[in-house]
Amino acid sequence: MSFNLIRNSSGKSSNNDPNSPANNGAMDLWLAGTAFVLLIIGLVMVYSASAPTALRHFGDATHFAMRNSIFALIGIVSMIIISRLPIVTIRMLAQIGFWLTIVLLIAVLIPGMGLEGGGARRWLNLRVITVQPSEPYKVMLALYLSHLIAQDPGLVYRVRDGIFYLLALFMLGAALLMLEPDFGATVISASIVFGIVFIAGIPLSWIAGLLMIAIPMAAVAVIMAPYRFRRVTSFLDPWDDPQNSSFQLVQSLLSFGNGGLLGTGLGQGEQKQFYLPESHTDFIFAVIGEEMGLGMVWLIIFLFAVLIWRAIRIARLCSDPFVRLSTTGLTVLIGAQAVANMGVVMGLLPPKGLTLPLVSYGGTSLIITLSAIGLLLAFSRTITLPEKPVNRTTVPRESTP
Repeated sequence: MSFNLIRNSSGKSSNNDPNSPANNGAMDLWLAGTAFVLLIIGLVMVYSASAPTALRHFGDATHFAMRNSIFALIGIVSMIIISRLPIVTIRMLAQIGFWLTIVLLIAVLIPGMGLEGGGARRWLNLRVITVQPSEPYKVMLALYLSHLIAQDPGLVYRVRDGIFYLLALFMLGAALLMLEPDFGATVISASIVFGIVFIAGIPLSWIAGLLMIAIPMAAVAVIMAPYRFRRVTSFLDPWDDPQNSSFQLVQSLLSFGNGGLLGTGLGQGEQKQFYLPESHTDFIFAVIGEEMGLGMVWLIIFLFAVLIWRAIRIARLCSDPFVRLSTTGLTVLIGAQAVANMGVVMGLLPPKGLTLPLVSYGGTSLIITLSAIGLLLAFSRTITLPEKPVNRTTVPRESTP
């Protein structure tokens, strides 16, 4: 395939591939609007949730809120730029970006380059900024696998040079993630791969076989790490050890209980006052439940449902295999992470250390999520809806005398 990035005067891609989609249509404003509303809610709630911690550590209640606003601005600019990129450019960047993120995942493990926190080495110190490579890796994994399958659809029907090759690419990144360790990112990455190969048409018997391999491997990974095993057992009975292994989950549940139907009021939550750890990152949904009540909880769930619905609509209506598969991967990425975060905070899933997309505080996470929204907007511009038939009313002509 030729990757000519020059566009002609008519706005169509000058790519030599006649099957390359032209993304010159209208963007999905429902998708963009929903993402914007979630972002605004996140900016407000990050300020509310982080103020006590920021005041104690930095003497400025707006410290995290201001940083988050800067991250959001960078993410919005990235989203706008990416939403205008031709599909052929996105495919080229995916091939470069995937291997670049693999290099970054390796660099994280090098002493002096990778930063350690909370018993994990997940951040890369670039002097000017700190980057979490697992975030761009998940996006590039979705794009690169989609590119390979779109280029050769038979990959999902062959074993040695097909599905095993795709799994080898995933296992390379998964091994690096587990060395950090980052079990949550590994699970999300696996979900992306399963979603893409399923939509690509892999035989269901192969899916069953892969699940029979993946589930025992995940169980072994949990059992071999004592802290992961404690998380699972504390999740099953959080009130058995509320002061130690279940402390965070118990405080989260108390937040929802305090909030009730209408909430305590914005900024009036008690659990964020040094009771609920990670209140502005992983557990911001609990602060929302306490301060804004059940109505806001349901609103956020509804907004994510709309976001996923619009993304699925893009995948269903587009005709290009790369766009369809990439949209599937990004939908799984955002949807699975949102469900996982909210499930953990409400005690429905074991803790995984995942942020709530567009809502939680986090530089790399917020910028990359907004960039992923930009990709979905670029993909939405490839959709060409059939014109509605014009209903012409036939007026009988007067007979000529």
